[in-house]
Amino acid sequence: MTRDEEAMAGGREATSPRRRRRVGGLPRQQAGHALIEAALIFPILLGLFLGVSEFSEAFTASRRIQAAAHTTADLVARMQTVTTQELDGIKAMIDETLKPYPVASLGMIVTSVVADEDGATTIVEWSEARGTGAVPHAAGSTLKLPAGLVAAEESVVFAEIKYLFQSTLATMIVGKVPLHAEAYQRPRLGQKVLK
Repeated sequence: MTRDEEAMAGGREATSPRRRRRVGGLPRQQAGHALIEAALIFPILLGLFLGVSEFSEAFTASRRIQAAAHTTADLVARMQTVTTQELDGIKAMIDETLKPYPVASLGMIVTSVVADEDGATTIVEWSEARGTGAVPHAAGSTLKLPAGLVAAEESVVFAEIKYLFQSTLATMIVGKVPLHAEAYQRPRLGQKVLK
């Protein structure tokens, strides 16, 4: 009886030299699996890396816009009277705050808002705008502020910064993203800041 016949009689499958070579070659053929897995995972990891990079860039620009709004409101609130030249200087300063991002689409609006006798309505006393996309509020118009911000016959300086953020890599996908920040400050040297 041959080995194959003995194996068949014992309930085992016969293993020919050819079959043993094929089975023995399997570990060598699996070496390409790592390369295929890497090729499948690499685009996912690259996309994840670029996504995190773009998100962090937008987050940094957003934080700078918020800081510019708070700085603008704070600087104007420290004055008794604000001039056109001082507002131009503040705009130049916030341009520098935003760099290295492009400042061509940065707009600044500074408004003095006064509450009426009962504190229910807030009225624009004056408003100035600088930069792209910035439109001043009309003097004498009402402007809705957060509840409890201003008491009767009190004033507040309201600063708005508007910016169109253009991502380095995602410009073709999402285009420009509008960022907006607001800040409020009470005048420090009087009832209101004059213009």
